[in-house]
Amino acid sequence: MTDMADNRVRTLLRAHQDGGAISRLYETGRIDEETFPALDLLISKVEDGGNTPEAERLTAVLAYTMTIGERPDVPNWVNRTDV
Repeated sequence: MTDMADNRVRTLLRAHQDGGAISRLYETGRIDEETFPALDLLISKVEDGGNTPEAERLTAVLAYTMTIGERPDVPNWVNRTDV
């Protein structure tokens, strides 16, 4: 289990949509084999850009996805607040 709520994942990913795996997670809650490396690359880019606090928040999103594991689209994903 993870302490991060689904809506927090969406909030943290809003500014980082990429048209690929990160956008799918943001838009549908889907986690697939492309999600993990995409988040890892994003974290590296953000950290290399000097935004360590944001990189740490995104690392928490990566931990969330790794805890949850691969899953299909989540019904009502955009409206979830407390999961």
